[in-house]
Amino acid sequence: MILPLTDVLEQLGALIETPEFNPLSAKRVFRLAMSDYGARVLLPDLVKSLRVLAPSIELEVTQGSRKAMMADVFDGETDMALGVFPDEVPEALRTHTLFVESFACLADKNTLPESSNLDQNSWLARPHILVAMQSGANNEIERALSGAGLSRHVVMTLPHWGIANQLVAGTDLILTAARRSFDLTDSNSQVQIFEPPFPIESFDFKLLWHQRREGDAAHNWLRQLIISVLNSELNERS
Repeated sequence: MILPLTDVLEQLGALIETPEFNPLSAKRVFRLAMSDYGARVLLPDLVKSLRVLAPSIELEVTQGSRKAMMADVFDGETDMALGVFPDEVPEALRTHTLFVESFACLADKNTLPESSNLDQNSWLARPHILVAMQSGANNEIERALSGAGLSRHVVMTLPHWGIANQLVAGTDLILTAARRSFDLTDSNSQVQIFEPPFPIESFDFKLLWHQRREGDAAHNWLRQLIISVLNSELNERS
């Protein structure tokens, strides 16, 4: 594989420059890949930290499928990616689990019984929203249903976590998604968060990078900052 010119220059620079990194004076553009779920979880606190600790650091954020984000990190088009990646990745790639995420459901309060929950049959009878880069995605929810010999009726597939929450109110739609994607849901709103009526395996939300970046002091610093920011968020939730 031929490395991009920027990667070659960075590796040559690492051989002749001091590994020290001063975030206050550093000027650098980092390319990060993540879904809008990852952006909502990470970026607000990360940007606040960067404006104080490294005000000249710039971020370029892109979005893609899990496969596309892995390929871009491998090819050097992206510095880091955040998302749900397989346990086994190409040997040259490195991962760090940032947190373990579970699933929850969202529905209009007026369409739920007094218990504010749905049993399995009622859940299956309702139309559903799927958040995925493409229809027919083999995601954690579909795998859980398939394992139990079940299937659901998905009437809308879209790649945007942020807007999906807003499509539920005033409809009979059910959205089952990562629990953190519902964090901004107002408890007094028209929608209700409830537990899925069947077990869905939780997933690891990971940071992904290429091993060739590990000699880059600035890259190492940003990677540790991302881990620290999300550790702080986890502590606030506990």
